[in-house]
Amino acid sequence: MSVTRRDVTPRSAPSGMPPKRATVIAQRIVKEIKDRNLPVGSHLPPERDMLETYNVGRNTLREALRVLELQGVLTIRPGPGGGPVITSPDSRHLASTLALLMQFADTPFRAVIETRQLLEPLTARLCAERGDQGLLADLRASVDHMGASLDDRDAFLDENRRFHDLVAWGSENPLFGYCINSLHWITDGTVLGVEYPKRFRKIVWQAHDEVCIGIESGEGAKAEAAMRKHMDDTLRYFERHYQRQMDEVLSWEMYGL
Repeated sequence: MSVTRRDVTPRSAPSGMPPKRATVIAQRIVKEIKDRNLPVGSHLPPERDMLETYNVGRNTLREALRVLELQGVLTIRPGPGGGPVITSPDSRHLASTLALLMQFADTPFRAVIETRQLLEPLTARLCAERGDQGLLADLRASVDHMGASLDDRDAFLDENRRFHDLVAWGSENPLFGYCINSLHWITDGTVLGVEYPKRFRKIVWQAHDEVCIGIESGEGAKAEAAMRKHMDDTLRYFERHYQRQMDEVLSWEMYGL
C-alpha cells in the first residue's frame, strides 16, 4: 500500500514568492503586542497612526488586521471608540485550522479519538508527577460538579471539556494544552449527531474520578493507566453506537469559526 507523504518540503526551500506585505505587517503587529506585553482588551492605535507607523496603504493594513482577526489575535469593533482590540487566540482557532487540514486529508472522526488515546494518558502521567496542589483541587472540583450535573447534558459537556482541559494544561506543556483541547472541541461529536445519554454520562463521571484519584496519588503510571482506560472505553462507546460517524470525514464547516 502506498502512502502519500505530506508537509515534507523544508521550510528553507525557496518559495519563489516573497511574503505578502499584509502578512509581514501582521507579523510585526504580533511582535509589538508581545514585546510591549499588551494585555487582552487593549486598543491598537488609530488607523491613521498605524498607516504612518507601518508605511503602508489602507487596504494593506486592513488586510493585515483581518488576518489577525481570523487568527483570534484581535477583534475589530465598529463605531466610535471601536477599532482593533487585542484578544487571545484559543484552542477553538486551532480546532478550526485542524478541521480544515483534516478535510483536505480525508481524515475521519475516528482518527481524532485515536490521537487523543495516545496523548491524554501522557498528560495524566505528567500531572501526577508534578503534583500541583491547585490543579488537584480544580480536578476534584470538576469531578464533583460533573457528578452533581448528570441530568444536564450541556453542563456535563462543559465539565467534561473542562476536566480534560485541566489535565492537558496541567502537564505544563502548552502544546499538549492547545492540541488536546482543540481535539476535544472536535470529538465533542454533537455536530455529527452523537448523543450522550445519562448512563454514559455516569460512566464518564466515574472514569474522571478514577483519573483524578490516579493524579492525586502522585503515581504517574496509575494516572496514565486510568486515563488510557477512559479513552479506550470512549472509543468502544463510539464504535458500538456511532459507527457511521466514526468513519465520517471531518469538514471545516463543522468547526470553522
